[in-house]
Amino acid sequence: MIRLALVRCLVGSGIQRLLSASTIKDRLVDGSFAPEVAYTEWLSRKTRHTYRLPTDAEWEYAARAGTLSRFWWGDEVDVARANCEGCGSLWDGDRTARVGRFPPNPFGLYDTAGNVFEWVADCYHSSFADAPADGTAVDKPSCGKRVIRGGAWSFPPGEVRSANRWRDFPARHSDDTGFRVVREL
Repeated sequence: MIRLALVRCLVGSGIQRLLSASTIKDRLVDGSFAPEVAYTEWLSRKTRHTYRLPTDAEWEYAARAGTLSRFWWGDEVDVARANCEGCGSLWDGDRTARVGRFPPNPFGLYDTAGNVFEWVADCYHSSFADAPADGTAVDKPSCGKRVIRGGAWSFPPGEVRSANRWRDFPARHSDDTGFRVVREL
């Protein structure tokens, strides 16, 4: 079994920074899929630790943090829990919030609901019928769309629930998309 640590990383404007959940304050977004993967490879070489994007299954496990509800805090949208259009935060439908403006989930991870979508390693598939039982990524050479998770500041509460998945073109840039990496321990 591989032990994992999830760390929020965001890359933009050619700047590369490792941003941990306890130290990141400003968010760099607008990253497409390939540069995010390249960043994990660069970070792995630089630190001599293995970094990568989480798989779809790993991301949901970390976001849920042992819960079975719609959101990690329960089934209803609560004010001051997430940044989304209609979540009741100061930034609703306007822009990203700085990390740490909302409480972390029970695993200590910030912003797993709302704020920005996060790329995961998987190609998009409409169901989990053929998903690997071990939680590894579903990948294929001609992957036309990739999975993004977590919802964003510009989406309604139903789109930031833990089980929600979206698909996006790997080359797309957006101010509502970033990523989180896994460090294998």
